[in-house]
Amino acid sequence: MRALVTGADGFLGANLCKALLAAGHEVTGAALSRKGHTALDALGVDVRLEYGDVLDAAYLRRLVNAYEPQWVFHLAAVSIVRIAQADPRRAIETNVMGTLNLLDACRCGNVEAVIVASSDKAYGDYQGAPYEEAWPLKPTGAYELSKALEDTLARGWAHFATTRICVTRCANLYGPGDVNWSRMVPNSCRRIAKGESPEVHPAAWQYQREWLHVEDAARAYLLLAEQGATGEAYNVGSGHVATAGQVARMLARLGGVQAPVESPWQGIVEIPSQRVCWARLASLGWTPQWELHLGLAETLAWYRRYQGGAA
Repeated sequence: MRALVTGADGFLGANLCKALLAAGHEVTGAALSRKGHTALDALGVDVRLEYGDVLDAAYLRRLVNAYEPQWVFHLAAVSIVRIAQADPRRAIETNVMGTLNLLDACRCGNVEAVIVASSDKAYGDYQGAPYEEAWPLKPTGAYELSKALEDTLARGWAHFATTRICVTRCANLYGPGDVNWSRMVPNSCRRIAKGESPEVHPAAWQYQREWLHVEDAARAYLLLAEQGATGEAYNVGSGHVATAGQVARMLARLGGVQAPVESPWQGIVEIPSQRVCWARLASLGWTPQWELHLGLAETLAWYRRYQGGAA
């Protein structure tokens, strides 16, 4: 199949490109601009890249017309909570209008399936109860609002589109290839590779998350491109729930370093507890392959190799 991945140079995007190529698909990536060192570089994924802004509708139409993708994976977004919090207009414009432009471009092409990346954060705060897809979205911040709007737009668009469209709501991702050092797992792994303790934001010690290995997420995307029902949302989780503090302590033990320390406070308040019910995805035959402790060990080993090569 011919696949187009927007946000291809990001953490999930690069891992998805890697999985698509490994499965024998032809892949075109789209990215905002040429950057110094991306997740594609870190993973050693060689994919054709086209640069442009998803807010440029003509650019997206050109991509779809030129490469005639059968599958489109829309991951391009303002995806960092603190950036969305600092500039809500940018987050909403990019995540909502960018998605609208992409869906409209696909309407004019011969696209079979579009998978739009929403987020479990779109649900809002349900006090730790496992999110179910039928629950109302109750966003609690700028990032959450932008993803809830994007999510609703994609599912609504599916009702009158000939293209099959579905939405993913992934749990908290970790794994190889994340070079965004503001995130706890990659930053902690980088620190451990230098013999230092992991870092946790002061308010995040007790934040409870469901931890999903990025390779499991990529497999879910490929399955949904083949079998996802149009207009539906699919939670993607692992069943492995832990606080940020617990994960940091696991990494410290795996790395043989001192206990985690507090990182500088960034003034970000997030949903205290999040987990998902992924029975709908399981009904398609999907199951996660990575157990948390083994996934963290593999992730730390990857960062040690990566840091050694970068040194």
